[in-house]
Amino acid sequence: MFSRVGYVIVFVRDMNLMLNFWRNIGLNVRYSGDEWSELELDNLVLALHKDTTANPKDTGIVFQVKDIGEAVERLREKGIEVTDPQDIGVGLEALFKDPEGNTYHIFQSGSST
Repeated sequence: MFSRVGYVIVFVRDMNLMLNFWRNIGLNVRYSGDEWSELELDNLVLALHKDTTANPKDTGIVFQVKDIGEAVERLREKGIEVTDPQDIGVGLEALFKDPEGNTYHIFQSGSST
């Protein structure tokens, strides 16, 4: 029935601010518009949909990484606040927020112990 997830959507108040944030992290812009933009990450499209009433939330979006320490360091080098990695039993997780306050997860499989 379903073949794949087509888009993951984040509702944003300021499209330009958010596009610049994701470009800075390294996502490629596939399409950019005033109300809708698309960023590519391998086989996923992260879509930004303008909504001036959007409130910050935990998006539930998890970015898988091979080396969480390196990922955290690279985000910090770009001025992005990110938590220290925590062992959550099945792997290591860190959290970061976009400029509008939405929370995203970084995950590395496996435990540190």
